[in-house]
Amino acid sequence: MNEQQILEILNKNMHLEFVKRIMGAKNFPTLPNRDGSESTHGMMFCGGDGKFYVYPSVVYDEEVMARLGPDTAFGRAMRLGDYIEFPTLQEAYEFSKEYKKMSPFFDAEKEVIYPKKKTIWKDLNTGPGTLSGDSMSGANDGN
Repeated sequence: MNEQQILEILNKNMHLEFVKRIMGAKNFPTLPNRDGSESTHGMMFCGGDGKFYVYPSVVYDEEVMARLGPDTAFGRAMRLGDYIEFPTLQEAYEFSKEYKKMSPFFDAEKEVIYPKKKTIWKDLNTGPGTLSGDSMSGANDGN
């Protein structure tokens, strides 16, 4: 997937909160990662019954930034319409992995800015020393 395709998909889906965070990530709280880095967003993908989705695994609900496990993230995305649908699993996978290469081009000053809130670490559906993910989905953590 090339940069133009990624940008078109992001622009088409600017109404989604997680896309707003991707395009203006400097204005959001962060979650600490196990490797010491921090994330403002994370992405998962899955497919089934001829439908293929990309949806957030890191969510910002009111004042809480949370990292969700695969089942919780998928259920939340479907319930809230917080996903992007793709025609193939390959395209969903490529977008979930490659959307990050566009982040140096975003100007957070021109995007919706949410107030800085206290970051709360949550890791649902996963225990200590485990990774989010299952056989039908994949996770790609953002920066």
